[in-house]
Amino acid sequence: MRSSTRYAHEVTLALLAVGTLLSGGCRTPAAEEPPSASPPSPATIRLTDVTEAAGIDFHHDNGHSEHRYLPETMGSGLAFADFDGDDLPDLLVLDSASVAQVLAGPVDKPLGRLYRNRGDGRFEDVTATSGLGGAFLAMGVAVGDIDNDGDSDLFITGVGEQRLYRNLGGRFEEQTESSGLRLGVAEAQLSFGSSAAFFDADRDGDLDLLVGRYVPWSPETDVACRPDGIQRTYCTPEVYESAANRYYENQGEGLFRERSQEAGLASPAGKTLGLAILDFDQDGWPDVAVANDTDRNHLFLNQGDGTFDEQGTVRGFAFSVSGAPRGAMGIDAGDLDGDGLIDLVVGNFAQEMTAVYRTLDSGLVRDEAARLGVGLPGLLQVAFGTLLVDLDLDGRLDLVLANGHIEPDIESLQSGLRYRQPLEVYGNRLSGPELDLEFQPVTSSQGPLAERWVGRGLATADFDGDGDPDLALSQNGGSLRLLRNDSPRGRRSWIKLRLVGSVSPRLPYGTRVTAHFTDGSSRVRTLRSGSSYLSANEPVVTLGVPEESEADRLEIAWPSGTVESLENPPTEQLLVVQEPGQREASSP
Repeated sequence: MRSSTRYAHEVTLALLAVGTLLSGGCRTPAAEEPPSASPPSPATIRLTDVTEAAGIDFHHDNGHSEHRYLPETMGSGLAFADFDGDDLPDLLVLDSASVAQVLAGPVDKPLGRLYRNRGDGRFEDVTATSGLGGAFLAMGVAVGDIDNDGDSDLFITGVGEQRLYRNLGGRFEEQTESSGLRLGVAEAQLSFGSSAAFFDADRDGDLDLLVGRYVPWSPETDVACRPDGIQRTYCTPEVYESAANRYYENQGEGLFRERSQEAGLASPAGKTLGLAILDFDQDGWPDVAVANDTDRNHLFLNQGDGTFDEQGTVRGFAFSVSGAPRGAMGIDAGDLDGDGLIDLVVGNFAQEMTAVYRTLDSGLVRDEAARLGVGLPGLLQVAFGTLLVDLDLDGRLDLVLANGHIEPDIESLQSGLRYRQPLEVYGNRLSGPELDLEFQPVTSSQGPLAERWVGRGLATADFDGDGDPDLALSQNGGSLRLLRNDSPRGRRSWIKLRLVGSVSPRLPYGTRVTAHFTDGSSRVRTLRSGSSYLSANEPVVTLGVPEESEADRLEIAWPSGTVESLENPPTEQLLVVQEPGQREASSP
């Protein structure tokens, strides 16, 4: 998030870049693009709000107060995962409280709401028996099987504390203290955790943990901002210092050890809001992309020896086309253009444009948002939740952005901006042998795409079991929305994989799946951790099968280094794939 006084230079250079990228020369940036000839239409992407019909009645409490404390603008996160072992994705959404309530002592309300998927289109609120504790200034959630027992465990970030909940078969038990993840008193006083991600950083067969941290903040250090000298507004993070992220190495037996400095993941510090785990350089080791708010973005490449080397600037990921840091919130990674390389998308503040970084053969990235049709349509939006997901199962990753401003009074303070903002959906129009990539905004005069939200968390899961990915959207100080994907698929089919590690972690984040089809095409998908904003997606891999084609072979590259092939995989059903091999017994 950025102050309006720093927009003008950024926007001017961005718009000049639009003209150059679109035409290769001088042109008026605001000129409307002529439609291309006979493009594949993304208009078939359709979302239906089924929140009430599904039995979801959650409303987020952001603790809004006259003090305009910074954390009141940020939450909240949500997560899809099968928490009770019935092969259906359940839903957790985090709640918060006011700063005054937290300072007064234990808050007498739950940490959030846990909804069990009944499998009939409805969800049941099982919060009361979940074992999840009381509310605090909670922000983000990460899902991982920390002990390789087959259950999805939870890590919760927030202000002043962080918590680990081990899953005991559908009921949770807090084990923050015993796991070594409890913050010390001095650290907790200024700790502001944001997104978090589990991943096997050292490829030893268990999941390590990376915790993004925003700024050092407490009620005592909160800064009062009054742009007009009278009215207090929410401050942007430019008035705060950066915070160093925290990396915890899984030692086994439920224990973690903090190794941030040794691993190189604490420096340089940034104002982290989004994390994405990806194998950027395709060497088999998981790397980390970090979206920082008003600081340069980071790209940490895994050296394979327990350390990471930050290369965001040299790779072209750190700054905007104007050479300035942006107000980055959400992030996701995936192969947008079918070349096998992993690209990155970052959601930014208003008047800064969403960034679409295509990865080049040289190992550099280039922001092509303006040329690809993503930059200008959402120029006035503030993008938090950021997802790459194949909504229409055509084999191309579409882009979804959950938008909403931080300042409720922004309409009276700055012309053209809104507090409530529309959900953005961009259909991927990749076509031709030259990998001609373009995105087209998907609009509708009714339904979810016609409404406005104060969007924050965004996550995907196939909660109705029909094969296509659905969405859930959280709002800051607003209701959770459950959006069913009703996109017509024609003759397209799908493959969905639940991957079970044996030598790799039981929940094998980072597994790379390449699908080869009988028409000669292929698709690459990764079981990814992190991504979006404060949220976690259902841990499955879904691949759309092209029309008039069939799946010929799946190549699965596990985090352990094992590669296996599945011939003629069946479609239209969930496939549970177990990694070959056997885990070595851990030492006591």
